[in-house]
Amino acid sequence: MTTSAPGRVHALFSTCLPAPGQNRLLAVSWLVKTVGSGLYLTTSTLFFTRVVGLPVHQVATGLTAAGIVALVGSVPLGRLADQFGPRRTYAALLGIQFATMAALALARTFAAFVALTMIFLVAEQGSTAARGALIATVGEGAERVRLRAYLRVVTNVGITIGAAASALVIQADTEVGYTTLLWCTALTYPGAAVPLWWLPARKTRPAGSAARSGSGWQVLRDRRYAAVTLICGVLSLQAQVLSFAVPLWVLQHTEAPPILVSGIVAVNTVMVICMQMRFSRGAEDNGRAARMCRNAGISLFAACALMACTAGTGGWSATVVLLLFAAALTLGELWLSAGTFGLSFALAPDGMHGQYLGFFSLGRGAANAVAPSLIAVLCLGTHPQEGWIALGVVFAAAGAMTPLVIRHASVRPGIDSQLRP
Repeated sequence: MTTSAPGRVHALFSTCLPAPGQNRLLAVSWLVKTVGSGLYLTTSTLFFTRVVGLPVHQVATGLTAAGIVALVGSVPLGRLADQFGPRRTYAALLGIQFATMAALALARTFAAFVALTMIFLVAEQGSTAARGALIATVGEGAERVRLRAYLRVVTNVGITIGAAASALVIQADTEVGYTTLLWCTALTYPGAAVPLWWLPARKTRPAGSAARSGSGWQVLRDRRYAAVTLICGVLSLQAQVLSFAVPLWVLQHTEAPPILVSGIVAVNTVMVICMQMRFSRGAEDNGRAARMCRNAGISLFAACALMACTAGTGGWSATVVLLLFAAALTLGELWLSAGTFGLSFALAPDGMHGQYLGFFSLGRGAANAVAPSLIAVLCLGTHPQEGWIALGVVFAAAGAMTPLVIRHASVRPGIDSQLRP
């Protein structure tokens, strides 16, 4: 007996969903939150410049300063998740984000903008660590990696929904529209907290394990984890290549049609949604996860080399090469995401995922802070083609280091006993 087409689609969709229960509740929570992220990312700069009336350079300066300050909250707030339980900590941080986002809708001065953005980003850094610790409580090994990969897919779906929903507001370009959208963004945070109610309020480690594991700041002495954090932070510069460099490069350095910027983003989004789960298989194995990071570096080098070839090229040839660039960049992103999912969890001792994942988020946070200036100098300056190649070499070198770090750590005597409680 043959299955109908709707039945086959439903079966395929069901196999892609996380298991009912905790995993699915986390996915629903994350979908609501990332819809808010899509609303905010597409309209926040317009709100601060057109409604609040801040110059673009002040908005950029304020966001950079707030982003750097927010990094200091990652490890301390991650420790709170270990101590008081990730669900409780994550829900509290979502509440703080709701309050600050709602206040931002009323902010009309530069000082208020910076102060509220700083609080919001500190809470965002902490929620990243707490959410990671929460994922660590729902399973081990492949199950954790699968859930984290699924949440990566949900991120792209949620942001796409949010960005699409904001299109009419951007088209109308009114103060009421932008302010209302910011309020709607604020409401997604308590909305994301609702599914957490049905998750168990348990800590990430059993009582009394803190005494056995030594200092609560153990992550600061773990050189292997620090090395992996640095490598993955360097590789995560690829995110800013897509969001910061691509629009400026396409419009200023090529003869490709401007709409291709949206086409590149569409290629990236569709590939991540369709392929992230497959690329993440086996990432629970440290050696395989390290090789994924190496593959990411190679693919990102290829993407940078392709981008260098588009300088000053004609419309059709530039379009074809830029689409190949989008595919290579996204393959690098897929391998990087999978590798970091595996390594960030597997190398963290049981019961310390909050502080370890909080520390791991420093790599991406620092990359986001320095990427605009670095990319502007290397790839958008006086020698852009050489700059793209140089950036590609940095990606390839960072990726090649990952298996070496993991292999060196695995042969050191007593390494596991030193790093794990």
